[in-house]
Amino acid sequence: MHSDAASLLDRLSLSPRPGRGVTRLGLGLPAPDARLEGGLALGALHEIRAAEARDIGAATGLVVALLAGLCARSGRDRVLWISDPATARDAGLPCPDGIAQYGLDPSRLTLVHPVDVKSALWAAEEGARCTDLAAVVLHLHGNPPLFDRVAGRRLMLRAQESGVTVLVLRQSGVAEAGAALTRWRVAPLPSPPDPEFPEGLGLPQHRLILERSRTGQTGDWPVIWNPKRRAFDHGRIDTPPKDPLDRLPASAHRPDRAGQMGQVVDLRRTP
Repeated sequence: MHSDAASLLDRLSLSPRPGRGVTRLGLGLPAPDARLEGGLALGALHEIRAAEARDIGAATGLVVALLAGLCARSGRDRVLWISDPATARDAGLPCPDGIAQYGLDPSRLTLVHPVDVKSALWAAEEGARCTDLAAVVLHLHGNPPLFDRVAGRRLMLRAQESGVTVLVLRQSGVAEAGAALTRWRVAPLPSPPDPEFPEGLGLPQHRLILERSRTGQTGDWPVIWNPKRRAFDHGRIDTPPKDPLDRLPASAHRPDRAGQMGQVVDLRRTP
């Protein structure tokens, strides 16, 4: 009995297996890749979280960018995307047109809509066994008790055995101890101006925070998704004004800026 328990704990260990090389997926950015010894380890469990529901778009963008890289790197092009029923109420469903802009064929995604978290975990574990898949995405809302450290380690074990990378996309969840090799938090940042389209919205910029890694390395970087290169570029954080409400935004297509807050814009009445 004791030997069986010891064997199970050894199999669930997060340590790399002896004699087995680690294939990695680089982000294409020197600083994060250096912290990760070359990039994300494939055939492992990683977590990407959005602290608030409004940040899920930025976190999903990172996940889709990683999926495109995983498909190219692993030689497999099928992805299983499993969504906790609670996630769709806040975030909706993956958009095919948006996915295609990241270089991932949306027809290669299989969406699974389980009835509850228990079924979602079962589907993720079964998907992680399938060697035809490049990755499994488990989209969870918050911190469900069923997805504890043991459940995470089971997913890690399946990923190590099959070589399928498992990405946990946590929506509106807090940081907690888990089995993932890396844990990231993603939040949107103001977009810098696009030189080719000054009046446009600019390229999407995110704050990419490495909260946990097996090497103990952490980091915080602004990154920009470049849709033309379909790759990340280093971003830029401009220093905000001391009082962002001190001045109103400039009106579009007008030569004069708006006045200060509280400025008199009409003459006083005289008797």
